[in-house]
Amino acid sequence: MSGLLADPATRAVAVRHAKPSADMVTDPDVEVRLALADHPALQASMRDQLAEDPDIFVRNAIAARVDTPAALRDDLVTTLETDDPRLEWFLSFARQTHACPPPAPTPEARSREQAEELLARAGL
Repeated sequence: MSGLLADPATRAVAVRHAKPSADMVTDPDVEVRLALADHPALQASMRDQLAEDPDIFVRNAIAARVDTPAALRDDLVTTLETDDPRLEWFLSFARQTHACPPPAPTPEARSREQAEELLARAGL
């Protein structure tokens, strides 16, 4: 495992299977910190450090953890606000706060004659 953790190409994936360590919290690779934020054996002290991570996805992963205290989660959510609705929607999936758009309304039923008339008007 130590060889995989030492290799930059495999480090982020190996973190998921390794024992969390303090050096992982400050790793320059955001993918390593993100994998650590999702680690099931993450210690509370490391969780609290990652809650202050500069990367919005790492903070979002910490907010999504079931063992994150409610007060910390509430504080984190305020740091996840963005003007980009697509990013906001994407971030909401980890915390399961997303809302899918309502389904498109079903068009009213038309008779064959009405459908043929509409197609004729459209030149089809």
